[in-house]
Amino acid sequence: MKKLVCLLLTLCLATSVLLLACCSTNKMDEASKHANNYCLTCAYDEKTHIVSATQQVQFTNNTDNALCALKFHIYANQYRQDAKTTIVPILYNHVAYPNGESYGSITFDSVLVEGKPVAFVIEGDDLDVLSVPLVEELFPDQTVTVELTYQIQLANVKHRLGYTDNVVNLGNFFPILCQTVNDNFATTPYYNIGDPFVSDVANFDVTLIVKEDYLVATSGNLVSSSSENGYVTYRYTASAVRDFAIVMSNKFKKLSTLAGDTQVNYYYFADTDGEKSLETAKTALEYFNKNVGTYPYATYNVCETDFCYGGMEYPCLSMVTSGSKSYTEAIVHETAHQWFYGLVGNNQIDHAWMDEGLSEYLTYLYLDDMDVVPLSKNILAATKTYTTYVDVLNHYYTDVDRSFRPIDKYKNDNEYVIFTYVKGSLLFDTLYQTMGESKFWQAVSHYYQQMQYKMATPSNLMDSFCKKSNDEIATIFENFIDGKEIIGQIVQNG
Repeated sequence: MKKLVCLLLTLCLATSVLLLACCSTNKMDEASKHANNYCLTCAYDEKTHIVSATQQVQFTNNTDNALCALKFHIYANQYRQDAKTTIVPILYNHVAYPNGESYGSITFDSVLVEGKPVAFVIEGDDLDVLSVPLVEELFPDQTVTVELTYQIQLANVKHRLGYTDNVVNLGNFFPILCQTVNDNFATTPYYNIGDPFVSDVANFDVTLIVKEDYLVATSGNLVSSSSENGYVTYRYTASAVRDFAIVMSNKFKKLSTLAGDTQVNYYYFADTDGEKSLETAKTALEYFNKNVGTYPYATYNVCETDFCYGGMEYPCLSMVTSGSKSYTEAIVHETAHQWFYGLVGNNQIDHAWMDEGLSEYLTYLYLDDMDVVPLSKNILAATKTYTTYVDVLNHYYTDVDRSFRPIDKYKNDNEYVIFTYVKGSLLFDTLYQTMGESKFWQAVSHYYQQMQYKMATPSNLMDSFCKKSNDEIATIFENFIDGKEIIGQIVQNG
């Protein structure tokens, strides 16, 4: 199989270069032209639960300085037994590990730079960064190709990356370039609160070899497939996406429909009303197409999967937890993330409220518009949840910090959820009530159009809202960010 993997890798890299050379001038193609390129060939062994992979990365130095090494996040190494930071908070262990604790890892067989082996280093405080020294300095605008050969041992865990009796989740599985900030690689560690991932858009060409009884959903478009000796080789491509995820199962059933020009697929194994879930994904995509801006990708996959939280967003793919109390809310929330996180990026470590709070509030607006749950009911519940939590903190502590913070500054997962999702949704409801429906959607749409395929900051978000309203909007943002919001007014309005 190794010879096949190497041949496929060479072919897909060559094709990726040709595809990029044919780019037109729209926003996606412009973003694609300036993005780094990943070419992966992976084979999954269902008996050992090992993913064997070869990966080539074409990296262009877009900084102003010469670089001596490239840095990659290796989140798969966080699943090992001796990791300092557990993959989930202790309180989630019984949900994440129903069969007892299980561990995984990533091991590298070789690392090549321009075809030459180099002495790579696994570094970081929790061994979560791969450092690849370059053969020679890489100056601005120069490009280098790195080839990684590795194996991932999956843990038996209901998480982004792992396997269960029902599904295999491959989220955040491959080494991904650390984002460059101020001409340096941001080697931020893994946190088991929130989504500690920050990545720029890139182009992907991914080949997956898997047993023929598996149905596979990915972040890419299927280009080709071929069968041999009981295995299928699938090839997918994706342009200008922030990540690439795979969910697969030999228990999956699949339903499909169209939302505009996008094919919507629902993969499920236990959902008793798959048609309703597919319709929810379709109508949510159409709703955000209409109110935010057109979804530019050809495929959107929603996957029912085993996951210890409610759901997880990836470009063109959403994981929705099997047995969710409400598949509808989870599907809509993760679909909103396709715009805010996927198309408009933000630093999910420092400013998680930007995508989580907005996606949560857009979910409320969808549910209200579809006569599922009135907006007033969701806002009243959110207000009570937040004020009760703050009242309890004030009872036990002095100088309670009510500001939006980086995810590692919250005491626990519950506090993170209260502030980023709940308080975040209250921020956007305050804007909605102040600006009115029409100007609110104009601001959201402007934000999307301005920051599509880019990394947004709080200032970018504020600017879009201020452009469609007045300076009072900036004060609302600042008060919520700093923890000086007046929740009493929200309670009265509720």
